[in-house]
Amino acid sequence: MEIKTNRLLLRDHVKTDWKDIHEYASIPEFSQYDIWGPNSEDDSKNFVQSCIESSLTKNRFKYDLAVFHRREKRVIGGIGIRRSSESSLISDLGYAINPNFQGKGLATEAVLAMFDFAFNQLNLALIYATCDCRNIASYRVMEKVGMIKVGQILKHREIKGHWRDSYRYEVLSPKYSK
Repeated sequence: MEIKTNRLLLRDHVKTDWKDIHEYASIPEFSQYDIWGPNSEDDSKNFVQSCIESSLTKNRFKYDLAVFHRREKRVIGGIGIRRSSESSLISDLGYAINPNFQGKGLATEAVLAMFDFAFNQLNLALIYATCDCRNIASYRVMEKVGMIKVGQILKHREIKGHWRDSYRYEVLSPKYSK
């Protein structure tokens, strides 16, 4: 599985990706808005292994891909769309970009490529994403790619011992918006 953009290659993970992923996933501030992290080396290795195993599923309906920077020749993040079942037309979206590569439009580029894949290859109707209300960078990406904030979910997730509110953003396939 590969999706090429100007600067990126979104692809299935390989075993050695854990090293690049661990570089940012081990930073406490990086995962401050998520239920996971900071990662130990084993956490990063196990994450990559679970992505590899998921990619081998026969009737695949979850795509957790490495974000590979083509010029830098390294993994700089991850992006995923995950449906609840093979027949679902709705998917959630998640993404993470190494802080050393943030602020360059790379998350936006990766998300737009995933939208194209999801709507044109998988024929999905709707993609949604949630983020901690404090995670300004994450919801700014959602707004840049045309997602609409549809609500705030109170006490949505327990993160690092505290119940946190989340924003929910959605984008409808152009095929379904007519």
